[in-house]
Amino acid sequence: MKLRNLLISLFIIILLAAAGWAYWYFLMGPTKIPAKPGDTGTPGGFQPINRPGGNTGGTGGTGNTGTTTGNIPTGIQQVKIPSLRLLSGTPVGGYSASTTASTTNIRWVDRGRGNVYQASSNSLTITTLSNTVVPKIFASVWNKNLTSFIASIFENTELVPITVYSELIPRTNKTAAATTTPSTSSAPFDLRGKSITGNVIGYAASPDRSQLFTMMNENGNGVGYVSSFSATSPTRLFTTPLTEVNVSWPSDNIIAITTKGSTNHSGFLYFVNPKTGVWTKVLGPLPGLSTRVNQTGKYIIYSATGKNNDVMTGIYSMAAGTTTEAVIRTLADKCTWGKFYKELVYCGVPSQSVSGRYPDDWYLGTLSTIDKIWQVNAITGEARLVSSLIDQSDRILNVFNLETDPKDMYLFFMNKNDLSLWSLDLVKSN
Repeated sequence: MKLRNLLISLFIIILLAAAGWAYWYFLMGPTKIPAKPGDTGTPGGFQPINRPGGNTGGTGGTGNTGTTTGNIPTGIQQVKIPSLRLLSGTPVGGYSASTTASTTNIRWVDRGRGNVYQASSNSLTITTLSNTVVPKIFASVWNKNLTSFIASIFENTELVPITVYSELIPRTNKTAAATTTPSTSSAPFDLRGKSITGNVIGYAASPDRSQLFTMMNENGNGVGYVSSFSATSPTRLFTTPLTEVNVSWPSDNIIAITTKGSTNHSGFLYFVNPKTGVWTKVLGPLPGLSTRVNQTGKYIIYSATGKNNDVMTGIYSMAAGTTTEAVIRTLADKCTWGKFYKELVYCGVPSQSVSGRYPDDWYLGTLSTIDKIWQVNAITGEARLVSSLIDQSDRILNVFNLETDPKDMYLFFMNKNDLSLWSLDLVKSN
């Protein structure tokens, strides 16, 4: 009897020991999950997120955050680029982009100091290219290689801006200051240039950005010139009584001249041949007219003041000579045409209507909008929401000064509320 009780006790002890070992092994011990073929994660078959040594990148619009630190297993993406990215939180005085086989580069000039910065689509690094102090640059147009630009500057207390040609000149024995925030340390370029003489009304680069159209106020008349991009060897193109105009050069054979829009004044759009100087009236009279012409010159998105001082937006077909009212309602100042897909136009469209006198109140800054990005096909009239913006950013975005890169992979724009610069990945947003 005693032997039997001893054997039963021993058997129970063995069972408890086995159960304890199984609990530790299966629930507390190390998990070994076979990695799938081609898995680039950790040896356990997963990728750590928001953990020490893991990917700390965010999806918000901070632009200069999201770099990866710590010991990262080979093969894990080390940088997560937000689809909506803040490139510059300080006011910008103009920008432009170029695309290579591997990346898209964007350069801009700081409005306050005149420093030039560069960002790339495959990196969160902001590179300081030039820290030459050229203050109060509020607008600029860049050449194709992003090595020079034409800019408007307010000097001291002058109310009339001066226009300058500026070029990035390489320094010798200098290296770039590449930081996660714009730096004021030594930079690889100096900014050098010259003033463009005369009272400049407006200027625009040719589609290939090798030439410059400049309109001057000479003795109360508007005089147009075509020159090299550096504003040398200008050729006189025309003389006109118009002096309050906005200019662009959307197509090889078209310089677009739009009278400045106002609720109380009728506006007109004219096409000027850059070789002959011949004018053609395209649109008008329309109150509060603002226009954007696509790169073929076949389509124009325009806005005008509606019956109740609101916005009317239309797309005009040069071939048909007719206007189709656009599905969206926005100012043409908030739009840009694609450079690769030339029939597509991208616009910042207010999420909700805001009462006011358009476009005057928006120009004066007494009226602001909360915008979304929409894409409209000029041929089919189809409209598609690209991004609501507010879900991806840390601030309200009142979009203007838009531009796509040459392959329409990215949309760049400025926020009128604080003059910050942003990029939106159009591929990710599809």
